[in-house]
Amino acid sequence: MKAEVFRFLCSELQSKGGLHASRHIAVDEKVGMFLWTVARAASNRDVQERFQHSGDTVSRHFHQVLHAVNLLVPEYIKLPATSETCVSITSNPKFYTYFNDCIGALDGTHIAAKVPNEDTAAYRNRKGWLSQNVLVCCEFDNSLFTYILAGWEGSAHDGAVLEAAFDAGFKVPMGKYYLADAGYALTPWCITPYRGVRYHLREWDKANLRYQVLHFTQVYCIVLRIIRLFNLRHSSLRNAIERIFSILKNQFKILT
Repeated sequence: MKAEVFRFLCSELQSKGGLHASRHIAVDEKVGMFLWTVARAASNRDVQERFQHSGDTVSRHFHQVLHAVNLLVPEYIKLPATSETCVSITSNPKFYTYFNDCIGALDGTHIAAKVPNEDTAAYRNRKGWLSQNVLVCCEFDNSLFTYILAGWEGSAHDGAVLEAAFDAGFKVPMGKYYLADAGYALTPWCITPYRGVRYHLREWDKANLRYQVLHFTQVYCIVLRIIRLFNLRHSSLRNAIERIFSILKNQFKILT
């Protein structure tokens, strides 16, 4: 993190998050301990050694900064308020006129969690480890978060988490929609790809493969090609949410 960005973060946490210096520890040192922990997945003992403070001091100030960061969420994570089509779509002929009403992409990601023993069954995901299923929405131009719903059990289905989001402040403007993968239901506000249709057209072109017209009509083959092309464009645009997940988990090792 650049020094000016760090100073700005400290200033925001003070003015909007209510973070303040204690008798012996300044705000910048508190924020430094917090960032060291989340970026390196450092243990309390590692932070004690690095900053030369007791474990109780490290834990107390970590939670103070975490609380201040949570207070900044409404300031920096907001649902799209404009009806204008994003530049990523208007500047690309592959997307323009086809996804004009799309305002972002959404998907769920699993974040490792520690829970009481009696709750482990609910938080154990299909891969066998404990996690929470976090719903995330992002925009295309800057890959910024526009909505986050955390706290659901790792065993919860993505569709159930999305349905619950509407009771937790999630809204989609009339006539607009998000792009999602096949794990979600197809709705007017959530466009998913056609199921059961592969879309790796570029790889097929490199291999000089052609569509087989065996027992199908030519019209059917044309429709199938259009569907495959739609799935390819859909995947290319929705890939923004996968990139932001990768950036997030690479920057903050504590999440993995």
